[in-house]
Amino acid sequence: MSRTITLQIDGMHCTNCAMTLEGIEDRLPGILRAEASYRHARLVVEFDESKVDEARIEKEVERLGYKVSAINR
Repeated sequence: MSRTITLQIDGMHCTNCAMTLEGIEDRLPGILRAEASYRHARLVVEFDESKVDEARIEKEVERLGYKVSAINR
C-alpha cells in the first residue's frame, strides 16, 4: 500500500538542494515519487509502506545533510 507524506526541510536553499533530495527516489527502494520545493522548504514523498518507512526516509534526508523539522501525514 502506498502512502504520501510531506516533510518540512531545514537547510534546503536552492534548486540543487531540491534535486539532491528528489534523488532519494533512486536511492531508497520503495520510494515511488519524491518532489521537492526549495521555495516552500518541503519534500513530498510517496512510498510503498511494505518496502520503506518514514524513519528510513528521514534518516536518508539527514544523511544528505538536511534536517526534517516536521512531517505532515
